[in-house]
Amino acid sequence: MTEVELAAVMLTGALLLGILIAFAIWRARRPAKPSPSAARVGRLPKRARKDPEIAEVEIAPARLARISGKAPLEPPRDGLFDAKFEADISAAPAATPAVDEVALERCVSEAETAAQEAVADDGAEAVTLFLVPQIPLRDAVSTRSWLGGRPRLASGATWPQIDGQAADFLAQIDCSGLPRQMWDGLGPRHGALAFFIHRHRPDVHVLHVGEPAATIAPPYALNDAEGWFGPYGGIGEGDLASFAVRAFPQWPVDLVAADAVDADAREADGTSDRQATGYDIADPAFHPFDWGSLTAMAAILEARLDRLVTDPAAPDDADAATVARLERCAAINREARARALEIVAIIHDSAVLEPFSVGDATAVMAALHAIQWAVPIDSAHRAGGEPTADLATLPLTTHRADADLWVHDYRTMLFDRAKHAWCADPANLSGPARAYFEPLWRNLAAREMATVGGMFDQDPVLLALPTSGLMSRRFGDSQTLVVTIARAALAIGDFTSARAQLVR
Repeated sequence: MTEVELAAVMLTGALLLGILIAFAIWRARRPAKPSPSAARVGRLPKRARKDPEIAEVEIAPARLARISGKAPLEPPRDGLFDAKFEADISAAPAATPAVDEVALERCVSEAETAAQEAVADDGAEAVTLFLVPQIPLRDAVSTRSWLGGRPRLASGATWPQIDGQAADFLAQIDCSGLPRQMWDGLGPRHGALAFFIHRHRPDVHVLHVGEPAATIAPPYALNDAEGWFGPYGGIGEGDLASFAVRAFPQWPVDLVAADAVDADAREADGTSDRQATGYDIADPAFHPFDWGSLTAMAAILEARLDRLVTDPAAPDDADAATVARLERCAAINREARARALEIVAIIHDSAVLEPFSVGDATAVMAALHAIQWAVPIDSAHRAGGEPTADLATLPLTTHRADADLWVHDYRTMLFDRAKHAWCADPANLSGPARAYFEPLWRNLAAREMATVGGMFDQDPVLLALPTSGLMSRRFGDSQTLVVTIARAALAIGDFTSARAQLVR
């Protein structure tokens, strides 16, 4: 036997010896098997053959329904389900759960109750807010609530339509500026509400804009004959209508509680604007401020020059003094007409070739002021009680109640154009013009203020927008547009059901 074979035999023997030692140790440590009698001793005592009596409790199905919130189950039929019925149930597809209208109404009711309780805990009463136009403007760029102009919708949003037609934008209200107690605590307090209306009838579309983005221009021109456009005063009537700016100015507003608004200002008749007299448009407050206002002035003047008395024809029974007076009046007016037409021609030619200059406008007004025109008027009575005829001569730029040729019409046009230019940028108007027009606009705004809040026909009012000369907007026969919504819809933020009507 070689040394290698001897080593292999010795290794195999050592391995077998190790296995025998490990088996002996395992055998010694294994627990002994209990005897049958020991097993019986270790068992738990048996339960008594008779189960203890338990009192039965009956719960009515209606009570179970109140606990579970589901409809009570009908008692099963006598006997077990037959195999066919069980097979039909196992094979039938799961039914789609129907909308639980009762649960939805309960959810809305709970939301309203929670909001009312929050308002009650706050100790504040429901409020109505006035939308007070900012006059003068503070910061038109960062304004958050405004009337007219252009909306700021969500990024990527398209212009809303009503019945397939682009809607007319009314207003945008900052929801974060609404007090907690507004609408009894219902509605959003973030983002903004944007209001749109059908261009021919009082159908509205209200959007809650979560994150307003850049402004969007309307996709149409404001040229509807039956729309809501209605500028202030006589600018919307007769031949002056063609000089009106066909747009709704964008006017920033402040949200002001009703008790903080001057009630006397809202009840003022504001007739001082329409009855203004004794002024002269050569005053810098009335000067044209751009080519649009200057060329409009020239067109109005040219049209009104035809009213000048240039025919010296006198009645057959007129005395010599009357004939002489009429001839003098006609001569003055012929010269006035010729000189005025020269200025009108210069304005039209310069509008094409030259940029607008404030200095040039001042020169034009001074030249018009230097032109005299004449008109026969009744003077004071003689001692015998008979009136006397007289001849009044005055500058072409002066307004006189009994001798108005064109100045009032020019001022009406300027009032409309100035507010649009001012809303775009107050710097478009001179200091004297702003000092004159801003109080007039403020007086007009005080009598036409829109509101948010309150109730109408038992529904919350989202917006009440009156006919407004300041906004160039007319609803029906000078009525007010009232936009309302059901409380349940407001509670869940569903503005698709908002509705509008015209009221007096």
